[in-house]
Amino acid sequence: MKKFTKFLAALLCLCLLLTACAPAEQEEVNVSDDSRQVQNLEKLCLVWGYTKYHHPAFLLGEKDWDKELLNLIPTVSEAKEEKVNDILHEWFVGLGEIDYGTLNWVPQWAAAKEEDKIVQADTSWINADYLGDELKEDLSQLGPVPNIDRSKAPVKFNQEGVADFSNEPTNLDFDYSESFNRLLGLFRVWNAVEYYSPYLDIQDERWESILPTYIPKILEQADKDSYYLTLLEMMTNLHDGHVTLWDDISILFQHFGKYAAPVELTMAEGEWVVSKVWDSGCALHKGDIITKVDGIEIEQVVDRVIQSVSIPNEQKMVKNISPWLLRSPEPAMEIGVLRDGTEQLLEVDGTENYYPAVKRADVSHELVEGNIGVIHPSQVKDNEIDAIMKEFQNTDGLIIDLREYPTASDFSVLPMYIMKGQIAMCANKAAQAVPGAYVKENQWAGNLSASNPYYQQRGIYEYDGSVVVLIDQLSQSAPELNALAMGSSDRVTLLGNNTLGSVANISLIPVPGGNTISFSSVGVTTTDGKQIQRIGLAPDIEVHPTIEGIKEGRDELMEAAIAYLQEQNLSSDAAPMQDNGEAPLGSPENPIAEEPQDNGEAPLGSPENPIAEEPQDNSEAPLGSPENPIAEEPQDNSEAPLGSPENPIAEEPQAE
Repeated sequence: MKKFTKFLAALLCLCLLLTACAPAEQEEVNVSDDSRQVQNLEKLCLVWGYTKYHHPAFLLGEKDWDKELLNLIPTVSEAKEEKVNDILHEWFVGLGEIDYGTLNWVPQWAAAKEEDKIVQADTSWINADYLGDELKEDLSQLGPVPNIDRSKAPVKFNQEGVADFSNEPTNLDFDYSESFNRLLGLFRVWNAVEYYSPYLDIQDERWESILPTYIPKILEQADKDSYYLTLLEMMTNLHDGHVTLWDDISILFQHFGKYAAPVELTMAEGEWVVSKVWDSGCALHKGDIITKVDGIEIEQVVDRVIQSVSIPNEQKMVKNISPWLLRSPEPAMEIGVLRDGTEQLLEVDGTENYYPAVKRADVSHELVEGNIGVIHPSQVKDNEIDAIMKEFQNTDGLIIDLREYPTASDFSVLPMYIMKGQIAMCANKAAQAVPGAYVKENQWAGNLSASNPYYQQRGIYEYDGSVVVLIDQLSQSAPELNALAMGSSDRVTLLGNNTLGSVANISLIPVPGGNTISFSSVGVTTTDGKQIQRIGLAPDIEVHPTIEGIKEGRDELMEAAIAYLQEQNLSSDAAPMQDNGEAPLGSPENPIAEEPQDNGEAPLGSPENPIAEEPQDNSEAPLGSPENPIAEEPQDNSEAPLGSPENPIAEEPQAE
């Protein structure tokens, strides 16, 4: 009996010892394994992405780049660290010879001056210490890509030089529960941005450094909504106002609440303020300061939204996040407001799947006090610009409200009335020969060839009055480009506050699962290279709305523009005349103008090169669509210039 008792005691001690030790040992192994797996997958993403955009096996459509990755993921993720380079070397060799079938250089890269070539992608990881000698030598063979047929490539370029990812499969039968599929989506989006986003150099955090963060995050998600929300969270690191889900935003409705208060919000004096009420029965009033939504402080609501919605910076949030703030999963929500100094809790009925659209006017143009013409771009129809400008030819000033988004396909003709042809900005376009590099090109705006019969047929003339362009945070993309172009003229005054800072063309990257994500893919700067992305275009005269003005229903920027033009007209009326009877040189009546140079480059904003359209959630045309081709050589003949509304050249990027 004593022996049996001793045996039981010894057995119990052994069990307790094993129980105490086993979990700690297992946890340590798991942590080590997770770290190794992430490192392996990070290397796979880098090598696969670089090879995908360089190797002829993929660029000529000989190999399926997605299948190659899916075959590699299980092997690489479970491999020992020292074996990963060997696995990737064998895979690379198996792709075949590096033969593009041509040695012809891409004209864009071959003709560019060295000072106009900008190499941005970080490929410093292509070294022997990280990859080993063999794999490093493999990737080093992939130099500039020659002028190949890209019809089957993972990326091609439209006639304006914008990256087109329409050959990427959408994988409609996508299984979100499969981790390898989710990694495919992550790696595809990350690499598209790495090699075709021109703004990686102005981000708060290096794009390369965030990859190890999002590999474990995407592995943790196993359903459709969390998969897309993780990708959007990653994309918020770009601080690009063009980033959005293109095809299906119901995921965001589900995430933030499918019922929205039927109002429009803005920021005034540092507060979120109701600026418009679309339902007369709504308990909210113009001028209400929002404090809470369903018991949550508005600041916390904002913090939650910007985890999934990209903003340029925290001072420029209105356009992108305001539609997502006053939302609830239930039809009724409780919203806290400060009204006339008194805090109130209001019961507000939401509208299902409501997404407010900005609309400032019901007419395309109007004549206001002081013989001043006002153009409302969101209401201008196709082929209406010429008639409007004919009607406004003898006005004493012109206001163009670029707080609105232009919808007319030929709105880009307007700058030709406002200014003579001149270089208005620089565009950095993706280098087709070198993924991750860009070529700087000057962009023209205004009337470069007044003798062209096409211009004469349209009746285009040089407007000789003063022009004010209204801008604010709602001015994004096409409005910003128009403001930048016209603002380069000495006769144009920008009035309001900084634009959003999200300019130029976008590219659409199909995401495995059937959706599409957009991002800016052409870089735009001022002519002297100053940044606009994330910062915005600054006004010449700064004006901000006030809470009191919003409450009273006043448009304080419009009021300031009218007052400014009336003052200008009074000043010019009082200006002394010179002995020859002409107004003083440099006055609005006799502006100093430089003769446009006919150097063969098309002006940005001319019919040869209309200014870009911005993607709208209400299915308006995306940038890079037929409404937004960039620069072709101006033709001095009787035909409509190539790129004009009558003779378009661009195809809209399509997601299969």
